[in-house]
Amino acid sequence: MKKLKYFPFGEEFDLRMGTSVFKENDSLIEVDEDYYLSEINLKRSLLEQDHRYYYRTKAETEIAQWDVVEKILSDLVKFYPEYFVLNRDNENWFWQNKKTNETIEFIFGKKETLPYEPLDWVGRQVQEDLVILSNDGTASLVAGQLCFPNGWCLDDKFDQPFLTIHAPAPKMVEPTMQTAQKLMEKIIATRPVWRCSWNFKTSGQIDLSSKYTKQYNEELLQIFPTLTPENIGDKIFIRIERQTVSRLPKSNCILFGIHMYQNTLDDENLDTLQAKNMMNVLKTTPRGMLDYKAITPFIDALLGYLENRILQDVKSET
Repeated sequence: MKKLKYFPFGEEFDLRMGTSVFKENDSLIEVDEDYYLSEINLKRSLLEQDHRYYYRTKAETEIAQWDVVEKILSDLVKFYPEYFVLNRDNENWFWQNKKTNETIEFIFGKKETLPYEPLDWVGRQVQEDLVILSNDGTASLVAGQLCFPNGWCLDDKFDQPFLTIHAPAPKMVEPTMQTAQKLMEKIIATRPVWRCSWNFKTSGQIDLSSKYTKQYNEELLQIFPTLTPENIGDKIFIRIERQTVSRLPKSNCILFGIHMYQNTLDDENLDTLQAKNMMNVLKTTPRGMLDYKAITPFIDALLGYLENRILQDVKSET
């Protein structure tokens, strides 16, 4: 298994958002070739099984949904022209997805020419979860296709303001959330931002939405007593989310995109510096945050693994 594309562990735990403004060569959507088809197929399967759970919109979001279609398709053909084709003749659009071997002709702005609502359709073309936040100053969640979340679902957060969406987060992160909302208010259409978040999970399941939380916690209680520095490497998954925030030009709403990457510790094959950084971040993470991320039960075994990894490298150098 290849290494994760991102490694968001610095020298110590940092409460700040850690956002970066998009550069010219930064894409809004990322195609992870090794997992694209499997994740697209899984997403479509989940939507067929329980559409109302994984997809929700408010009626007034249609303009914003078409904003998302235009933004995402344009991004895909710009950065992945070998896989995607978009031809536009005024409102008559032709789309080709060579990865899934699909083509479609539709009239931009007329949802009846698509097999699903615009957001629902375009979400089935990408690995990212896609959430639309309102433009009324509250940044409320007004539409979303959410198939691969970590511990939440649309029903939990739908139609709630941004600050409420992140409850119940540890009190220590409240200033960070307030800063994040101010940041979103300032985002302009041409300057999206992105960041990476991190966690460690005892399950490699991609869909860890709320309906699996009880099951996950029960399995965690069974697994964590068996975890040791020697065996945790192939039982714990590093779960990274690349989160993008961009302004939609016509509706002025906000598009929040989430691309999930994960790998086991062993498969990540950390070098010495990475192991040290990860260990320092975990050691400086407040207990409340470790509890919130559900890392506390296996933190000792995880730190022991990292210490052994560093010691192994030291011995190999002598």
